[in-house]
Amino acid sequence: MRSVLFLVLVIGAAVAILFTVFPQWDLAISGYFWDVGRRAFTLAGAPWAKTVRSLANWIPWLIAGPAFAAIILKLLFPWGRMFMSARAAVLLAATMALGPGLVVNGILKEEWGRPRPVHVEEFGGKDAYKPWFATDGACPGNCSFVSGEGALGFWLTAPASLVPGPLGAVAMTAAVAFAATAGGLRIAFGGHFFTDVVFSGVVVVLIVVAMRYLIYDRKGAPTDFRMEHAIGRLGYGLHALVGGTARALAALARRAWISLRALAARHLPGRRAGL
Repeated sequence: MRSVLFLVLVIGAAVAILFTVFPQWDLAISGYFWDVGRRAFTLAGAPWAKTVRSLANWIPWLIAGPAFAAIILKLLFPWGRMFMSARAAVLLAATMALGPGLVVNGILKEEWGRPRPVHVEEFGGKDAYKPWFATDGACPGNCSFVSGEGALGFWLTAPASLVPGPLGAVAMTAAVAFAATAGGLRIAFGGHFFTDVVFSGVVVVLIVVAMRYLIYDRKGAPTDFRMEHAIGRLGYGLHALVGGTARALAALARRAWISLRALAARHLPGRRAGL
């Protein structure tokens, strides 16, 4: 994982420097996929490309889904055993929630303001082109920087980091290749610029490496038993909170019902006497 981090940081730094000095390179790369005669990103309409894009969106969630399910089930039934490694479940769920979820889609894509290629004047849109480092673009939300689908692809470095032995390098290579394909399609479709995809990888891999360090690699990192026990304790706490809240609401409802009956008895004496 350290070699992947080093490679990502080197690539990220190189892209940041080059595309700051030569910001028009992003337009040039996207221009390779722009058909001037048709005034369209023609690959966006290809059925096979749409299918690959759909698969690229679903595959990460199919892998992350069991991790979320394992944690939720442990919270609901804290006395039971988790059906997968607790540390693996937390690593996968936390990196998905923090990376593609919070940081990418919740913060960057909502606040950066960079228009997508299909929205800039050079490719038939109405907005002015903005380089990757500019946050004052015309996009109101769900913007170009960074790529959400690229982030999903690079998230696969999280499960790849769990593959032991020599197969781990194969899994990590496959994860990066998957991410490059997903991100490359977004560039070809006119949905993102090259730098959007690169920096989605930088952001997500940094989060994966940080979480991997906290959960597995640091001195004193928790064992699977300790992690599962902690999730179970949280589950028991949630059960107590829900149970206490339910009992308090039930008591409040009983008191309200008694008060209503007393009020009705005072104002409707005939009904109380059976008239």
